[in-house]
Amino acid sequence: MAEVAPIAILFGAVAAIGLLFNSFSAPLFVRIGKLGAHFETGLEAAGMRIEPQHFAFVLAGVWIAIWVVLLVVVRPGPLIGALLLVVTAAAAIGGGRMYLKHRCAKRISMFTDQLEGSLRTLAGGVRVGLGIRQALVLTSEQSREPAKSEFMRVVGLSNLGVSILDAFDQLALRMTNTETAVLARVVRVQAQTGGDLGSVLEGLAGTIRDRRRLRRRVRAITAQGRATAWLLGLLPIGVGAFVLTQDELRDSMLLTTVGHIFLALSLGLDALAIFTLTRITRIDA
Repeated sequence: MAEVAPIAILFGAVAAIGLLFNSFSAPLFVRIGKLGAHFETGLEAAGMRIEPQHFAFVLAGVWIAIWVVLLVVVRPGPLIGALLLVVTAAAAIGGGRMYLKHRCAKRISMFTDQLEGSLRTLAGGVRVGLGIRQALVLTSEQSREPAKSEFMRVVGLSNLGVSILDAFDQLALRMTNTETAVLARVVRVQAQTGGDLGSVLEGLAGTIRDRRRLRRRVRAITAQGRATAWLLGLLPIGVGAFVLTQDELRDSMLLTTVGHIFLALSLGLDALAIFTLTRITRIDA
């Protein structure tokens, strides 16, 4: 019996944990599903095929993993552990939003780079007598991602009964750049007033070409400033990595409350420095 007792206790503990999880899993899944709804627009703009609820579950997994690692490494007290739980949750959600923002910005940048050629193809289709919908189909067939899927989505919405003008407006809402907004406005104004749409689209393509040339020149001019900003921002992280090699300094930083406070303060100031310096060297063209 003495040999069976530990096994019985282990199975009892596992069963108790299972019952607790079953009791709280339903409301937990509902809350995570509601959280995923906040990422739906970002996932759509980023072109990611993952469901919003699944993305929220991934963030929840990252949150718990980071919290457990911090508990093992830092070994804080109960109060600090509870505070870390809240901080890591906010960090996971903020990191998810930043990741989606990065994916959206990258996709929008790719779409903007392809927009000039797509508009010239669209203008050529209109000039040979095709309707705007047929010209969009031709343009999407000759384009790469993400322009291909975005123009096909405009065509798909129009096939479902949505006005082609409203479909372009939705395109402008997903691709949040000036060029796409101007394209949607040009198509709407031309549909209401008439005129040579092909010439207008050619002119818009030329304007986009000039704006891209200006952006490249601005990035070349500010390259040194941006590199300096990242160097100054990453320097404290390098110093912190060196501190980790020193036993006394490492224990003081990771195993004491004062060390935790100063570590959090230094990381916050470092992030603020990187953000400030990159904003200073950023010029909107």
